[in-house]
Amino acid sequence: MDESLGGIKVMTRLVDTLHKLGLNGEQRFDGRWVKFKGERCAVYVVEADWGNAYFAWCDDPQGRGVEFYRDPAAAIRAGLRRAAHEGSAIDHTG
Repeated sequence: MDESLGGIKVMTRLVDTLHKLGLNGEQRFDGRWVKFKGERCAVYVVEADWGNAYFAWCDDPQGRGVEFYRDPAAAIRAGLRRAAHEGSAIDHTG
């Protein structure tokens, strides 16, 4: 569960998906922002306020581009792939 919001525990679709994939990470902004360790660098995924919109990037200096996804699992997997490759070599198959 995420941080308390007025005494109510909150779990967003993003945090739920992260846990279903067997990953744990730092959560902020009521579970709409997660940071977790990739193979080479940290991975960030943010859930937009308007829903069904996720943005992923990693802190690799050579591949910092932000990518858009409609599914949290796709955003998390893409972030992990980016964190596993040198530079901006990204596999968009998944």
